[in-house]
Amino acid sequence: MGQAMRSSLHMITVITCLALALAACSPTAAPLSKQEAGEIAWRALEPNTSSHSLTAWEVAELRSVTGQEILDRFPGEPAAGGCVPGPIPSANTAIAPGGSYWYVVFKPGRATPLPQPTEQFSPTAPPLVPEPFVYEGRFLIDAVTGQIAARKLFCVIY
Repeated sequence: MGQAMRSSLHMITVITCLALALAACSPTAAPLSKQEAGEIAWRALEPNTSSHSLTAWEVAELRSVTGQEILDRFPGEPAAGGCVPGPIPSANTAIAPGGSYWYVVFKPGRATPLPQPTEQFSPTAPPLVPEPFVYEGRFLIDAVTGQIAARKLFCVIY
């Protein structure tokens, strides 16, 4: 094998190794799982709750959607009425109609837990209200980046 051929072969080997190393180091965005989407939505909701406890909430809906399917669910400001406790929620970003998202809806759990068979239940006792202000939280999470694209929090105005 001639010197020119060995140099070419060596150069090809070096370029191939560099390309593989570059490919291994470049960020590849794996799609977000359903569980990850729920966790991201909870972290976004938690600061605006009274209980700050996931046990006081239930996931009413969690599904994969396109932006077109969900555009009408996020009108106006992130917090309807501006009466949610905690920090002011971040502004919503533009929803791409062809974008891939996770749609997550949280609702508070039951106001008064059902009595255990061994407990004495009083019908006149005040109800246990774990979330007296926020009654629904909707989140739209980018399925690739994991960023909150939009949110809508609904609260009771007394």
